[in-house]
This record gives sequence, structure tokens and C-alpha cells, in this order.
Amino acid sequence: MRLMVQWGCALLLLLPMITHAQPIRLTSGEYPPFISQHLPNQGPLTEIIVLATEEANLDVSFGYFPWHESMALAQQGQWDGTVGWAFTEERALDFIYSDAIYTESAVFFYLRDKAFDWSKPEDLAGLAVGVGLGYIDVKTLSQLQKSGIDVKLQEFAKEEDKLHALLNNQIDLALGNKDVLQHIIKTTLSTEQARQLTHHPHPFRVTPLHVLFSRQIEQGYDHSRAFNKGLRRIKTDGRYQAVWNQFRRQKMSE
Repeated sequence: MRLMVQWGCALLLLLPMITHAQPIRLTSGEYPPFISQHLPNQGPLTEIIVLATEEANLDVSFGYFPWHESMALAQQGQWDGTVGWAFTEERALDFIYSDAIYTESAVFFYLRDKAFDWSKPEDLAGLAVGVGLGYIDVKTLSQLQKSGIDVKLQEFAKEEDKLHALLNNQIDLALGNKDVLQHIIKTTLSTEQARQLTHHPHPFRVTPLHVLFSRQIEQGYDHSRAFNKGLRRIKTDGRYQAVWNQFRRQKMSE
């Protein structure tokens, strides 16, 4: 009996060590209204990741960098992973992909006084398109160039820089997440500047985004499996959808 009590005490002492959440560090860029260090709760994508990691017994923290730097830091294993990236075969060599955390729609923004319409890639011939540095759109448009479509490509480190280049007639189109660019237009541009811009309703792409776990980190596979399990739980119990419902209500009230 005494031995059982001793073992019971030992297990009680070990229990905090067993259940202690494992720290995990993820990089991100600024992508308001979805993820930003300046948003309440750092945005809905951050809320979803926090909920999923809590379910997975992971203690997550975030570091904000330019997007291309966020990718590099995780790729090198200096951070455990990075948030909000589309799948490419090249990236899969360096990262383990989570299940999708969000699906984004990327559209073309253009100057309202310049006619623009498109339905197929050939319609982009002769136009200069601004895209985010390191985004999947760089690869997609480069492939169009290789196929013989004369689309011009210009990369920008910041989302707002694309819109300023568009306003200054340095590019013909700014390609990006519809909600992100609309948020920037609303929060950073003047009324006159905002009035000059519009977007085409036909999306250039509709793309699932993921958390990428670095293959340089020994626990990368464990992190990804645990995260996916947590993500499935919050989708099943309704918390995932509740975050998006609250996000949409806030957008409608603005």
C-alpha cells in the first residue's frame, strides 16, 4: 500500500511535466484583415491557429516579418513554421503542410477610368501586373510567360505598394486577396485615391492556405499532426465557424 502511495505521489509530480504545452514559434507577414499584429486578437486566422494549437497542447507564439523573410526563417529552421501559404511542390520539399486554414480569392484591381476585362490568361498579354514578393502568383505568371503570353511581372514587398504603383500608372493591374486590398484601400488611401480603384469580379485563383511546418525542425511532423487534429476538433465543435461568423459581422458593421 505504501508503495502504491509513493508511486501515486510520483505520478502527481510528473503530471505537470507530461501535460505541459510544448512551445511552437510561427512566422507571419502582415495580411489584414486576416492576420496582423495590429488587429484585435491578431485577426481571425491567428484566432483559429491559437484555438487549434491549444487543442493540440501546443503553446504558439508569432513573429511578424516581411513575407519573404517569414518564409526564409522557417525554411532555415530558425522558426518552427510559417502561416498562410499556398501549396507548391517546391515548398513541399522544405515544409510539411497543415490542412487548409482558409481559402482566399485573388482578383485583379485596376484604375476605374481604364477599361479592363478578362476571362482567359491570353487577355493579360501586354499588361504589367503587380504581385507580392514570393507569392504563388509569381510562379503562376512566370509560367504564363514561358507559355508565350507576354504578361509583365513586378514584385512588391508590401501589399500597399502594389496599390500605390497602380495609382501612379507604374503597373496596369494589382493582383491580390480581394479582402486584403479592399482593407488597405479603406484604411490607408484617401477618398479620392479609393474612388479611382476597382476590381474585376472574376478571380484569378481561389486557393487554400496552410500553416507550413519546417522540415528542419525535428518535431515538424509531430507538430503538423497535432495541429491538424486540433483544427479538426474546432471545426467539428463549431468554434472555427464562429470565428468567421464574427469576422463577417464586423465587416458588415464597418
